[in-house]
Amino acid sequence: MAFEIQRFVRQTNAYNAGQIATTFNPATPTIFENGPAMFSYASATDAIATIGGANYFADVVYDLAVNDIIYCVGSDSSLIYQVATVDRDLQTVTVVSFTASGSVGTANITNLAVTTAKIDNLAVTTGKIAANAVDSSKLALPVLQYAAVAITAAQFNGMYATPKLLVAAGGANTLIVLEEIVLAMTYVSANYAAGGVAAVQYDSTANGAGVIASTTLSAATFQAAASTAFNMNAGVVPLPFTTTVNKGLYLSNITGAFTTGDSTFVAHIWYRVIPTV
Repeated sequence: MAFEIQRFVRQTNAYNAGQIATTFNPATPTIFENGPAMFSYASATDAIATIGGANYFADVVYDLAVNDIIYCVGSDSSLIYQVATVDRDLQTVTVVSFTASGSVGTANITNLAVTTAKIDNLAVTTGKIAANAVDSSKLALPVLQYAAVAITAAQFNGMYATPKLLVAAGGANTLIVLEEIVLAMTYVSANYAAGGVAAVQYDSTANGAGVIASTTLSAATFQAAASTAFNMNAGVVPLPFTTTVNKGLYLSNITGAFTTGDSTFVAHIWYRVIPTV
């Protein structure tokens, strides 16, 4: 069936609803911008209505203006149109489908509005959440974090003078607590030689002189001619705030630099960031 014109309900009070006045005198305001009128059509029992034909809006053509919004609400479907042209001499109106612009951001969502019922129960199995999308940066600070850091042979040989950064400082009043680190070494062709006791330390102090954050491994441990994984656990030493709070974790070694080796590493680090106040 066609829309019944008497069922259209105007949602704005007058044609110039939404206009803005530039003066505070209600008797003689200066108007400089129009606001669109708004109409709605509602039927509790009818099936979806259709426009009857040409000149359908002739009776209300003087009320309509370009960009006005027409809501058509039916029992089985609803449509929104936007007025594209109005010719009051010919009493014709054309419409286009209404398309909302912009995006839905955090500010557009009411607190507690997104419930479990609003989330697709297949969201985690149909590609709607990308693989590996939930990384450590998305977790609350006290939650166990993980990082993987590549270490070149040059960086391993040079970490006595220039400790290798593993985890950046967490910010003011935070302390990184190391849980475990695994150094996975891929052997290339030349053994490491010389060197000294290796450990994870706080801050980038040279020669392994920072506060130790892990257990230690001897230099000879790294001199084997085979790909090997080396495990270090959390350290058991005091952690003075002045030298550990808001400090990153670095890999270094004590007494001397490694030499000659060309094997590469990946450091796998598990840690937590805790507040100190």
